[in-house]
Amino acid sequence: MLEKASLLLRNPGAFLLLQLIYSYRPGSFVSGSMEGSGDDVEGPSLFDCDETRQNLTRTLDRIMFWSNYDRNLRPATGGPPVQVEADIYALSIGPIVEVNMEYHLDVFFRQRWNDPRLAYDDPFTILSLNTVMLESIWYPDTYFHNGKKSYGHNITTPNRLFRIAPNGDVLYTQRLTIIAECKMNFENYPMDQQICPLFFGSNSFSTDDVVYIWHPDKVELSESTRLSQFFLKDKSTGETVMKSDRIGDRSILYAHFYLQRHIGYFLIQIYVPCILVTMSSWVSFWLNPDATPSRVALGVLTILAITTLGWSIKDTLPKVSYAKSLDWYLALCFTFVLGSLVEFAAVNFFSKSPTIDEANTSTSATAVVEETNDTRALSMSGCKRKLRFGGEYRLTHNNTDMIYEEPIEEESCGDAFIHCLKGNTKYKNFSWSRSCRGVEVYRIDRASRIAFPLAFALLNVLYWVTYLSAGGVNYENDTISALQKEWS
Repeated sequence: MLEKASLLLRNPGAFLLLQLIYSYRPGSFVSGSMEGSGDDVEGPSLFDCDETRQNLTRTLDRIMFWSNYDRNLRPATGGPPVQVEADIYALSIGPIVEVNMEYHLDVFFRQRWNDPRLAYDDPFTILSLNTVMLESIWYPDTYFHNGKKSYGHNITTPNRLFRIAPNGDVLYTQRLTIIAECKMNFENYPMDQQICPLFFGSNSFSTDDVVYIWHPDKVELSESTRLSQFFLKDKSTGETVMKSDRIGDRSILYAHFYLQRHIGYFLIQIYVPCILVTMSSWVSFWLNPDATPSRVALGVLTILAITTLGWSIKDTLPKVSYAKSLDWYLALCFTFVLGSLVEFAAVNFFSKSPTIDEANTSTSATAVVEETNDTRALSMSGCKRKLRFGGEYRLTHNNTDMIYEEPIEEESCGDAFIHCLKGNTKYKNFSWSRSCRGVEVYRIDRASRIAFPLAFALLNVLYWVTYLSAGGVNYENDTISALQKEWS
């Protein structure tokens, strides 16, 4: 018994035999029906087990030892290249990490190739072997070109499958989690579409030795695949050859996953709060112009609220050098909130008339003007104070009377203010009249109640139509070109 045990340890083919016996179920093994309870099932006889064991041992020994198999050489060395068929069954896609521009992919990765040295003519339909035997044969050195980190699943045992067909066809399946690079563009964020590629090929063999082709199954997705912020719009596959004079041309397969971002989260967390905060700033248009503390506090609080909403998403996105769609919307809301505060500053400016100190004159000639029957005060005209002395008109400034031979044209407060900003010396000492405070101020508030909401609504329509119709940017060709540049 000890001699047989030591023989199994020395012979890898025989060492794997015990697993094959119980995994393989030819029809000759079962003599009774398998229906009903377990008592109706008859197991293989001892004679059948011994015969199967001997056949499997001879097959594995002939493949691995008697044929002088060299795992360091590819099949058909010196002949045509080995064709490796590959396909992917995706269990899940995600999470997609925008900060690192990467995405996670959990897949069953299958590879098929033909190795004539592994062909056999024994009456076994297929050999389902333990993956430990992989270390004794040649298999493709496939790696993922844009993979940042990939690992296989080993719980509870290595999640791999290895089978050999009588004609030498080999099937090798393994479960992998791939963290791959996905170069993203955020100009339309959060209404963006991203194309996340997956490139793989041989690490050391050129097209003279190994050529990759897609299996007819290509890329399949599990029906339970769900993404939190994206949904998969489409997928595509392709084959290409990366030209290189340094390391030789390489055969590469690629798959592209077209992802559309869900906007619902951003509507709830960003857009709707921004709209409500902006509308809250318009409440100041209905407040009394003399309620300075209330209007200033409302304007400052809404500005801080918009700023906080903008900073809340900074940590989830990479620091790109261009403005995103969401940045433009935050800037739009910030502009309207700031405009509400500036509007109150204008109202406050027009509602406050500076004090005219006529008691500072040094001479009695210019200190007091007595009204007589020939002199009567002219009512306020526009924003200028005009007094009539006989047939003359005098324009009264702070301390100086300027005499004009002809009547002065009446001008509005707005015109006078513009002239003052332009630096016209005639309006440097301009004083706002009470008529400006009583009429123009309320006109500003009334106009703002209509202008601000209307302008905000029009800009919103323009914003949503522009970015919703823009769609995503196709970077498929750019990605392949960048990979080609790395290999050349």
